Amino acid sequence: MKRPLFLREHPALGAGTLRTPSRLCGWVIATALAASAASSCGDQPGARIQVAPGSASDDDSTGAGFQVDDPGLTPAEDQDRQCLNQSREALPIGLDIYVMLDTSQSMKDLLPQDSANPNQDKWTAVRKSIEAFVAAPDTRDIGIGLQYFPQVLADVPFTCSDNTDCGSAGGACSNSRCVKSGTGTLPGNYEVSILVDTGDDTPCEDDDECSGAGQTCVSLLGQCVVRPGDIEFPDGSLLPAKVPALCATSDDCSSIPGAVCEELGQCQNVVGGTRPSCTRSIPCPTGGGQCNRPTHTCSNQTLCKVENYAAPAVPISSAAGRADAIRASLDAVDPVGPTPTGPALQGALQQARDWAAEHSDRQVVTVLVTDGFPTDCSPIANAEVAAIAKNANASSDPIHTFVVGVFSTQDLGADGEARLNELARAGGSEKAFVINTADDVTQGLLDALNEIRDSSSRCNFPLDSTELDLNKVNLEVIDSSGTTTPLFNVGTPADCGSDQQGWFYENRDGGGRQITVCPRTCRDFLAGVVQADLQIGCATRIR
Repeated sequence: MKRPLFLREHPALGAGTLRTPSRLCGWVIATALAASAASSCGDQPGARIQVAPGSASDDDSTGAGFQVDDPGLTPAEDQDRQCLNQSREALPIGLDIYVMLDTSQSMKDLLPQDSANPNQDKWTAVRKSIEAFVAAPDTRDIGIGLQYFPQVLADVPFTCSDNTDCGSAGGACSNSRCVKSGTGTLPGNYEVSILVDTGDDTPCEDDDECSGAGQTCVSLLGQCVVRPGDIEFPDGSLLPAKVPALCATSDDCSSIPGAVCEELGQCQNVVGGTRPSCTRSIPCPTGGGQCNRPTHTCSNQTLCKVENYAAPAVPISSAAGRADAIRASLDAVDPVGPTPTGPALQGALQQARDWAAEHSDRQVVTVLVTDGFPTDCSPIANAEVAAIAKNANASSDPIHTFVVGVFSTQDLGADGEARLNELARAGGSEKAFVINTADDVTQGLLDALNEIRDSSSRCNFPLDSTELDLNKVNLEVIDSSGTTTPLFNVGTPADCGSDQQGWFYENRDGGGRQITVCPRTCRDFLAGVVQADLQIGCATRIR
């Protein structure tokens, strides 16, 4: 149930106002006005706390002061003025960020050639950005923690060529499939005996896992290939370059004249909406780029349990040594494996939630940095992963998720940005930060992290007081011309809409209570065109 709220502009606002210089990094309601009003955490718009009319603690350098009884006011106006009977000092609140960082195999992809950074891959660029962010003076008071995905079994090799490479713990190699003997028809109605897929792409460890009659478990190499023009059939037709036949060795291609078994790769770039396949003899088509060899991994190598990602590689900390700890952790990483986004995001939110429960006086957010979409570990569907972020953001003690994608135009595809935005909106932000690999990835990611820092700290007003009456809290903004605009309590984040000014409570059930402004209001704060007034003691105005 929405509660009544009242907010109005007071005629004598300036005379009874304490301004606290601040970068608007959030505010805790303390218990007394103190000399620390002159302290500062930056040059951004500040918040001011209304001083009670006629209070002995009024800091009125003009000597004007408020009078409790003013014969010029109506009884209602006098009551409104006197309802400002609580005054508190505004103190900056701490911000904590938990980063879940993609370290999958694709992070080793080279970026476009840069004369200043030749042969630089995505991982190097991303690592430089994070190191710069945690070492910057502006983030020295921010708690930062870190974990990576995927997490893998330490005693299982990163790559495999067949099941024996994976050992007893690693499961099946990803190129192992249940296959069966079949026939294929080539040009000129030329029939050949070939290995065919059973329609089940699940890797198998042995023949017992193949359910159909005549099926066997085989570690496949690729596809039967004949170089164009090498073989001419009696009717004069030429055999196509690639034959629709699977193979583990060239013996599997023996029924096809001149055919050999070649490893099946994938072209670097998208052509005609898809990534063409390629082999050693059959290059990528024009525009397809280089032929990338496949990377086969053991099916049990990737850890899919949420607890593997909820435990941080570097715990959240704002201590002086945290930058060195994060740098050392990043240096030890060798990107490898698939992209288990689902459990990774669940783990990140669990860690953030646990941290928030123990640090109710601080604001904590999660940041998902990825260069790909889910490829392993359930859930994989984008809507299901988005639901994880939405549930965390909609809880009584919400945790916000920011999404940063590092993609080439080809990797992003036609709907990639929309999919990333779906995750971001579910997590409570308007859209994802999408960094194109053709641009400066290091600077792009650094800019994104700085914007996340600013929006998280300048658009949230934590209220930490067990004595505070949440039905008597109001917020208004004042622009550079002095125009005051009262903000309504809209109720919930969903009530903000696309262009609604206002605010809502978060963490009302926890030890730390927090005001968050709607995205439309937040944009004004970030642009520096308004400052905030937090008022205590008058009935809250609701939308």
